[in-house]
Amino acid sequence: MCQRAVCRKCQGITYRGCGMHVDQVLAGVPKSQRCDCAEKETPATNVWKRLFRRG
Repeated sequence: MCQRAVCRKCQGITYRGCGMHVDQVLAGVPKSQRCDCAEKETPATNVWKRLFRRG
């Protein structure tokens, strides 16, 4: 099960866990308060996430 967490980089609200419950965990959190660091990362800095993505 996922849990709500705070991003260490931007201090925005994000999640921790399997990724299957993100919508439930972030329900009620405005997009302006959510972490968007993953959207800003380039593919080279996000390589480990892509390699170990669950899906």
